[in-house]
Parts: sequence; structure tokens; C-alpha cells
Amino acid sequence: MMAPKLLTLVRHGEAEHNVGRRHHLPDTSLTSRGESQCRGLPDRFPQSPEITLLVSSPLRRTLQTTLLGFPTQAAQLGIEVLPELQECSGMPCDTGTAREVLEADEMFRGISFARCVEGWNSKKGEWGTDSATLKERARRARCWLKEREESHVVAVLHGAFLHFLTEDWTGDGSQAGTGWANTEFRSYTFAEGEGTDAIVETEESKARRVPHPLGQTELMELEQIKN
Repeated sequence: MMAPKLLTLVRHGEAEHNVGRRHHLPDTSLTSRGESQCRGLPDRFPQSPEITLLVSSPLRRTLQTTLLGFPTQAAQLGIEVLPELQECSGMPCDTGTAREVLEADEMFRGISFARCVEGWNSKKGEWGTDSATLKERARRARCWLKEREESHVVAVLHGAFLHFLTEDWTGDGSQAGTGWANTEFRSYTFAEGEGTDAIVETEESKARRVPHPLGQTELMELEQIKN
């Protein structure tokens, strides 16, 4: 089985908890600014190679980002929901909505939440918030993505968990990890060799990067992680 040739990771648009440190808000939606950021994605996103699979975290802001940022592909391909991509912390803003509520939401009609098994949003056990559990969850996500046969996979997820998924912790001083701006995207290939699930950022993606410090939300989320 061949791994996808390209994996592009996208951070969601600005959400309600990103403004004014409102981390107490549950499973936040995009702000109007965040919606505009997402609608601008098609003009910034490379037209080639063609997207052949869309994957999203089950949180509202990532689902909205996928629908607004990739409307044509979402209509043609549908959206695969992968709970392993949910955000790190146990704060209300990072805790997912119950599956039956998401399924009943008109906005998400037609999206399957079958992988959101019981306990996926509990932040306990295999979904816990300690560093070791998050690293294992990231490994599971990379393995799932690597096993896909589609040639170009686009996955929409969260600022803090992106550090775990990419295993990119470079930063300045105590600020672990390079910051991701809202709706920023970076592209990766899967490392060669049997038994490895590592991903490697492409040179084109590195050149496209704009330096971005960790935001207040990312800092708060990373501080919540239990070592």
C-alpha cells in the first residue's frame, strides 16, 4: 500500500475563544473574521496537486473551516472526520460536542461522525491531555493518514495539536513550537522506510512560511498539558 504523496495541514480560522481569551466557551465556532479567512483560502491555496481527500477534526471550528475553505472539494469528496485530530487541552473550548448533537446540526448534514466513538470527547484515557497520551494520539493520526491511498490529503486541525502531529517543537526560548496563524497551511511528505510514521515538511512549504509567534490560545493550551 502506498502512502499519500502529499499531506497538507491547515489550522482553522479565528474562533470565538481566540478573541479575549474566552477559553470557557464550549466547542467554539468561527468568528465573522474567521469565516472571511476561510473563504479566502481558495485564492491562496495551490491549485495543484488536486486535493483528493479532506479530513477534519470533529470540533465545530475545524468543520466550519473545511466547509468554507474547501467548498468545491467538500461537495465533491465529502469530509472524513478524525477525532484523533481534536485539540490538546481539556478546556471547554477544546472539548468536542456530543456526536448526536453534531449529527443533528443542519450545518453538518451529510458528514459522517462514525469515527467519533464513545468517549472521544471525554479527555480521559486514550483521549487524555497528558503529553505521553497526546504523542500517542498524534502517532495514531499519522498512521491513519499514511495508510490512505489518496494522493493529496488535506487535514484541518488545531494550533497546539499541530505541534504534536508534526513533531515540530522548534521555537524561541520557552515558547515550544513554531506558531501557526489562523488558516495557515503547510505541506509534508511521509518519511520513507517501513515502520516509520514521521512526516517531513517540503522545501516549498518551508519557503512559504511567515514567522508567527505562538498565540495566547496556543500558549494556554500547551500550558494545560500535563507532563
